[in-house]
Formats: sequence, structure tokens, C-alpha cells
Amino acid sequence: MSDGGNDLEMRAIWRSGVGQYWPMVWLRVWPRQNDETKKANQMKFCYSCGKVSAGEPPFCSKCGRSYDVRLCPRLHKNSRWAKVCSQCGSHELSQPQLHVSFRWKVLEFLIRASVAVFLVYVSLIAAVELLRRPQIQTGLLVIAVLLGVLWWMWTRLPEWLREFVRQSITRKEHDRER
Repeated sequence: MSDGGNDLEMRAIWRSGVGQYWPMVWLRVWPRQNDETKKANQMKFCYSCGKVSAGEPPFCSKCGRSYDVRLCPRLHKNSRWAKVCSQCGSHELSQPQLHVSFRWKVLEFLIRASVAVFLVYVSLIAAVELLRRPQIQTGLLVIAVLLGVLWWMWTRLPEWLREFVRQSITRKEHDRER
């Protein structure tokens, strides 16, 4: 089965004793990066305690508050002002994190963006100043010539030797992953 250029295989996990499919899980065959590794790149910030949590957790790992919603014990999402769960009627709802106005979020974004622009600007100025020095220029020239000579030597090696080196490198990388 093909879905948007990615080969996906749909498998149903049979829920024992109930007689229904639970849940329908899409297992990614290629590429090997799955949804869990993509979620690990996302972050959530708790405005109550200031802790940053990786992924998409429903609760802050430090203070235990939920993010922008109130959750019942069955994890049904409700408005932050709800008194009762809209789906199961439970009165036990989580305490949401502090409400932060849109203005503060915009101000936070502007401060972070300005700090990032400043750091990029300072880094570029430092790089340009380093490149203006003759010692740095000659060092970069020596490195470029050395890399060119190494590349030329690599192209002159017999194909069987180059293939042997490639396989040994990929074998070492494959062993590290395990």
C-alpha cells in the first residue's frame, strides 16, 4: 500500500477477549523514522513551573499540570474552564497550567527572535573578521589543497579497494547502531 510516496503497511492489533481491532496502527516501513522519533523533536513549555518537556506529553513532568486543557482520568480533553468532563461526566479534572495571554506569547517570540538575530549577526561578524586575517586565509588554503590531494588519491585507488573501505565503514556504523 502506498500513501503519499511513503510505503506504509496497515496492521490491526487484535485486542484479546474483546473481539475488536484496537487500535488501528500504521507501521512505517520506509523511511525508518517513525512518528515517535518525530515527536521527540517537539517540545512543550509549562508556564507554571518553567520546565520544558520533550514530545507531546499530556502533563508537565515537574508540576503535574496539564497543558492548556483539563483532562479527566480517561484523558478526555476539556476546556480549561470546564467543571465536569464533557464526554464521561467525571468531576475529577486535572489542573491546567497558568493561562498566558496572547500578548505575552508574542512578546516571548519577539524576544527570542531578536536574540537569535543578534547571535547570528555577531557570529557572521566574527567569521568575516577571522577570514580577513592572512594567517587564517593561508590555513584554509592549506586545508583545501590537502583535501584536494586526498580526494585525487582516493579516485586513483582501485575500485575493489574503495568498495572494501566503504563496506568496512558502513559495517562499523551499523554495529554502533545496535
